[in-house]
Amino acid sequence: MQYRSVRALLIVIGLTWGLTGGLSGCSWINDGEGLILDPDDDYLDVEMAAPLKVPADLRSLENSDPFPIPPVPESANPRYFPERPPLPDAIYANDNRDEVRLQRLGQRRWLVIPESPTIVWPKLKQFLSENGITLSHDDPAEGRLNTEWLVVDQDEYRDVIRTLLKEAKSEPGAARGTDRFLIRVEQGLRGLTTEVHVRHENDSLTLPVDDEVAGLDVLQSDIPSAEAEFLNEFGAYIAAKVSEQTVSKVAQQIGSSKKAELTRDIEGMPLLRLYLDYERAWATLGQALDNADLEIRSLDESEGLLSVSIPEQILQGDEEDGFFCRLTFSCTDNDVFEVQIRILARADRQFDVGVYAESDEDQLDPDFVQKVLVLIREYAT
Repeated sequence: MQYRSVRALLIVIGLTWGLTGGLSGCSWINDGEGLILDPDDDYLDVEMAAPLKVPADLRSLENSDPFPIPPVPESANPRYFPERPPLPDAIYANDNRDEVRLQRLGQRRWLVIPESPTIVWPKLKQFLSENGITLSHDDPAEGRLNTEWLVVDQDEYRDVIRTLLKEAKSEPGAARGTDRFLIRVEQGLRGLTTEVHVRHENDSLTLPVDDEVAGLDVLQSDIPSAEAEFLNEFGAYIAAKVSEQTVSKVAQQIGSSKKAELTRDIEGMPLLRLYLDYERAWATLGQALDNADLEIRSLDESEGLLSVSIPEQILQGDEEDGFFCRLTFSCTDNDVFEVQIRILARADRQFDVGVYAESDEDQLDPDFVQKVLVLIREYAT
């Protein structure tokens, strides 16, 4: 009898719940104010909490965390995704990702290292120290190192740096005087990569720049071969893994200056923002498309426009057709998308790369556009 009473009570409650739900509608349950809350779109209203306030008597421990959690970047236009969060970035394989490479654009050279700036910075300083090179300027926040002026006409020096300088200055008509190197360490285009830029100065060829000079792009090495050989030697030093992997906390700010990031326009379409000058932005885009084996059908550098063919298989990570489609003979060839990729100036040394349909009447899917831009970023150097 007790069991029947409980069962009857549950039936009554069920009927009452159904009647109430029918009268008030489904929105009474799922509109965020009813009895059962719908958490599907909670991510749209998520905000960063206020920083933790450390009591005065514990201020000395405030910066003692050796592995601080980086701030979470704000999502661009989250309201563009009313039904789901945005997809995570795809990961594309690149055979050259783990190689140390010397890049060149015109008269500009730089080293690309597949390690974060916090790892490269102490290795660079160790490389200089092992060669007996002292520093006149050391700014880890800016990623800047300037060597002292070096005398290379003495036979007792046998280190790599003075040797390469001596060989560079042995060319016919080469200058005398003393020499130094201006070095800048930067975040690479991809995550966990570093760029090393070097300029050579000789005090008998040009008026030396001040130690506090911020930009090296406007400078040309007095002896370009000395710059190239310095980068070659340091690249070989990194590739040979002579130095143990260490992390420099003082160099953490170097990695905070991005060279590329995904963002969105006011309509929610993805964009790839490049913090480069136009010459390098254009060259980077072309090289990335070539590295990804995409066909460039036409290009116009003056307009910053490329017409590109993108096989669907490239965006799928070169996956093979599944077993089921082969069993049912339903496998079809992958589609090829014809798109336009355009570089638009946003500010000084800041350009946006966008992907557009061939016809103004068509609209590309935002997820497809994001895949293409991520592919460009992952193959860029």
